[in-house]
Amino acid sequence: MIVPETRLRAKILVTGLMIVLGGACAPEPTEVDTSVDLSGVWTSNAHLFFLSQISMKLVQEQKGVVSGTWTAKGDGGTGGCPPNTPCDASGTVIGLNTVSKSDIELLGAATFEGVLVEPGKLRGALIHPIGYDTITFIRTSK
Repeated sequence: MIVPETRLRAKILVTGLMIVLGGACAPEPTEVDTSVDLSGVWTSNAHLFFLSQISMKLVQEQKGVVSGTWTAKGDGGTGGCPPNTPCDASGTVIGLNTVSKSDIELLGAATFEGVLVEPGKLRGALIHPIGYDTITFIRTSK
């Protein structure tokens, strides 16, 4: 049988733990992530959706807005390349870095949705109108 004094101590302990844990809750997933700055040059050696040697030069503002430019070798038909004509493809970038993920639109080519898996490494999906595939970007300079 539990003594009333022991029960009171247990309730006080549980209440104290709930207060501590409640104050330690993580931020909302859609909140801007100010602890991570994606500014820099990010490159990938993947060959996806008619693009290879994909590079993004990103600048992140205080409120998590990401902007910049992208370049790639185009096989043709994407990123400003005429159909079936290889060219140096390029465009602008716009996006948002939140606590749960980074959404970066490579305008005229594809969208990247991913997360910073370790300092200097973004991993996620490159989404194109014909499908999506996994991709990893490495920060090559800040």
